[in-house]
Amino acid sequence: MGWSEFKKKVKDFFTGDKSGNIDTSPYADKEKELNDKLKEMDDNFKLSYDPGEGYEDIEDLLPEKIEFEYREYEGDDEDTIKEKTEKKYGEYLEKDTQNVNDRYSAKVGELEDKKQSAQKDSENKVKETDEKYGELEKEIVKQLVEKGLYRSSIKSSQKQFNDGEKRKEISRLGAELNGKLDAYDSQIDKLRVEEKAAIGELDLSYAQKIRSEIDSLLNKREQELKAIETYNNTLREKEAKYIRERAQAIENQLAQRLKDEQELKEMENKNGYAGEKLDNYTERYKIAYEFYSAMPKDVAKQMIQNNASLRAYLGKMFSKLYGDILAKEG
Repeated sequence: MGWSEFKKKVKDFFTGDKSGNIDTSPYADKEKELNDKLKEMDDNFKLSYDPGEGYEDIEDLLPEKIEFEYREYEGDDEDTIKEKTEKKYGEYLEKDTQNVNDRYSAKVGELEDKKQSAQKDSENKVKETDEKYGELEKEIVKQLVEKGLYRSSIKSSQKQFNDGEKRKEISRLGAELNGKLDAYDSQIDKLRVEEKAAIGELDLSYAQKIRSEIDSLLNKREQELKAIETYNNTLREKEAKYIRERAQAIENQLAQRLKDEQELKEMENKNGYAGEKLDNYTERYKIAYEFYSAMPKDVAKQMIQNNASLRAYLGKMFSKLYGDILAKEG
């Protein structure tokens, strides 16, 4: 059969009357088995055949995102820092204040002891004075009795004088005691003022220490928070960059594969199938040819024309099959 005749028959196949009146029913079941067989081969081939073999799918190789270990601030918040600092220095202040109280209480105690001692000493002197003037009065009475002047005015005069001297000395002792007590009280008052001032200085000193340490700790906390945020932002940037680069890599790979597949199709259109694909489609052709060549040519021609799935399963081998069946004798 010449080339022009062959082209005519192919044209007739695609444009001619396909209704026909040839009975193909005896071969229908077997043709279905053929289609099932070719479909199985096509499905299996699609699962195993990769025209871009050698590619590693980046979308599967690279995880969707990288899990970074972000840092978290584990220190105290502002309120806790203030509470802890105030509590710590409050305990120190309480201890130091107690020391000041104890020190001044000891000094005041010494002065109180001196006051009691002065009072006791003054009481003893008053008692001694009273006894002394009592003895002196007895001596005067004795002398007046010896001189026969007991009932004279001299006795009254001497008694008044003696009582007056006694009162003077007791008054002097009282004034002396009051002077000492006033001096001691003045020293105690001075100590109380000093104690209050010392405690005031402690309060001020610790207030400054508390404020200074709180400021230092809050500043340290702020610096640490900034460092953590900077570190975490760096990780976030890396994560975003990774996602962008992964997406770009997937896009680039897809574009390259589409390009390669298009080039492969162009090569197949120009040169036909090759390699593994050629082997597979050749095997399909052989099975189809074996089936259709075993029946009358006119029956085979009509069945091929009416088998819509056959072209998809045979691809470029379809035209060869049809041509070979047409060229077959008988």
